[in-house]
Amino acid sequence: MIRFEKVCFGYGSGLILNETSFTIEDGEKLAILGGSGSGKTTILKMIVGLIRPDSGTIIVDGDDITGKSEDALNDVRRKFSIVFQQGALFDSLTVKENVAFCLREYTAMSEGEIDAKVRELLQLVDVEPAIYLMPDELSGGMHRRVAIARALAVSTPKMMLYDEATAGLDPVNSDNICRLIVELSRSGMGHIMVTHKVVDAMKVAERFIFLENGKVVFDGNADALIHSAHPPIKIFVDELRYQPTALR
Repeated sequence: MIRFEKVCFGYGSGLILNETSFTIEDGEKLAILGGSGSGKTTILKMIVGLIRPDSGTIIVDGDDITGKSEDALNDVRRKFSIVFQQGALFDSLTVKENVAFCLREYTAMSEGEIDAKVRELLQLVDVEPAIYLMPDELSGGMHRRVAIARALAVSTPKMMLYDEATAGLDPVNSDNICRLIVELSRSGMGHIMVTHKVVDAMKVAERFIFLENGKVVFDGNADALIHSAHPPIKIFVDELRYQPTALR
């Protein structure tokens, strides 16, 4: 369980989050929507302690993580795996070495065990044939799949965090990534998807939060989102008129 209680954060005189409050339960499939600079990615980084709030409280599984040391945050971070917008693969390492990196750093697995685990993860995300390719040889969709495999490498998290997982992808690759997110969640693992693409959010989420001016202005299900009278939400939802959304 994740709880934000009146969390504020800003740079200089500009507030990104302004007394933001919400709760996310274990296993939830949530999308956080909003325009650029609305605080979506900031929330993901705060959940794993990469950014600390200026004020307010963040609770994870009943534990206040707001003032925890870096060492103490390690236990919190193991509960999550985060996939950043650009995948953040190491350009100088092959697909195999990218996925193996955390296994070598944080486990006592043998090289044989690491090889088997890497292949298992790449099969899971359907990119094993690319095992010896370099990141610049991958398509955008393949790049995201490898990033997801690497995020899953060390342990099976309670929740996956996706930062604009389909940004910059064509419709076919966006749809494939959404299908993968849904498939991964079938085991009961929750996910939070940060996105400005309502079409993709509808494919993977059951609950939706909309941020505006650092505050939560909507928190509800798909039907309530579609019928919201709030002007910025109506602009976002307008794209649904032209595209199918069902995946589940």
